[in-house]
Amino acid sequence: MKKKENKKKKKVSIQKIFNLISLIFILSCILFYGIRFIKLYKENNTVAEVLYIKDTIKNNNEGNDNFKNINGDYYFYGNEINNYISYSNLLWRIIKVSSDGTTVISLDNSITSLANNTTDFKNENIYKWLNKAKEKNTGILEELLNNSDKYLTYTNTCYDTIDDVKNITCKNKIEDTLITLPSINDYVNTGASNSFLNNGEYYYLINKANNNDIWCVDKDGKISTSDGTDIIGIKPTITIKKNTKIKSGDGTKENPYTFEEESSLVGTYVKIDNDIWRIYKVEDENIKLSLDYYLTINNEEIKYKYSNKNYQHNDTLYGSLAYYLNHTYLNSLKYKNIINKVSYSNGIYNNTNNYDYTKVLEETIKTKVSLLSIGDIILNANNTNYYLSTGISKDSNMIYTMQNDFKVYTKVSTSNLKIVPTISIKKELITNTGSGTKESPFEVNYE
Repeated sequence: MKKKENKKKKKVSIQKIFNLISLIFILSCILFYGIRFIKLYKENNTVAEVLYIKDTIKNNNEGNDNFKNINGDYYFYGNEINNYISYSNLLWRIIKVSSDGTTVISLDNSITSLANNTTDFKNENIYKWLNKAKEKNTGILEELLNNSDKYLTYTNTCYDTIDDVKNITCKNKIEDTLITLPSINDYVNTGASNSFLNNGEYYYLINKANNNDIWCVDKDGKISTSDGTDIIGIKPTITIKKNTKIKSGDGTKENPYTFEEESSLVGTYVKIDNDIWRIYKVEDENIKLSLDYYLTINNEEIKYKYSNKNYQHNDTLYGSLAYYLNHTYLNSLKYKNIINKVSYSNGIYNNTNNYDYTKVLEETIKTKVSLLSIGDIILNANNTNYYLSTGISKDSNMIYTMQNDFKVYTKVSTSNLKIVPTISIKKELITNTGSGTKESPFEVNYE
């Protein structure tokens, strides 16, 4: 009898254990699949947070003493700050996030050097170089900027006539121009000589003085004036639309903010054989490139005189730089057969033609290897004391030379200087190898 009762109790205990295990299993399945269902539902139905550049910049710099509110605009102040932004393969610095939500940026380095020929910005050759106009050879920078209609808006720039930098006002503004220059207000509000806008270059500001001189920054960061005949740096200023979404970056120089959905060619690096070039112009099916460093053979920087006569680039004149580039140098290149014979600028630039860079670009020669000209985009900011292909007059043997502080001087054409050559190749020769950065340049199939 007792044995039967014990068996019955055992059956009951086993049944309870089985029921408990089953319950635990069912609850585990409900919990597991329930959590998965909720997670999948959230992933498929949650609207992703939209990150705009203006908000990201403000959030990243909340509480930062170098991010100052000045009359509703948030300015970056000082020189050791993370306000880098990449656009059109160029490195820019964020000046401010404006009260209207737009972001004002300026190039980290100047992009060309010009004289400042008039007292009205909209009538200056600088304005024409920056912004598109009806004339030929205008809007050189605007043409470079990738999808400017999509990303950029008009830049509101203080344009008051200033006589005393200790008494700066902003009553007048340019409000209908895409690309301008930094104002005295921008320079002072970002720290003046202690600002990131002071990078050892000479460049023009947009403001004038009462005597019609133009304000500028010298290589030491001091604000001074020029009569406009100085050929110095052009540091463009543009404005990003307030609804532009950020793509990546944290504002450091190594990882700048980015916002472009697609990239462009101008400004990218190209490797041909062992040489690194940089694209400075796209012309239909051709691209023009300037050597990223000086011409070097067997680890030796080559120096050469321009000519015994004048500024003309004559590749048939033995002993001239043009002849050397198109014979000795060209024949040393394994990829000489892909280099095109195209037109390059070779003009004069002075007060007789009102320092009009378009006149320089209109005077051309056809050759395979040439030099950069006044009026060209100049991307190799670290190179110094090399010839441009521009003279000061038809009868003079003085040639313009570029310096790394972006101030252009003249030198006698018989001086031996370093060389930064330019070439042209077919755009289609660029392969998919590389990403176009200096660390990972595009490569070219030349065999």
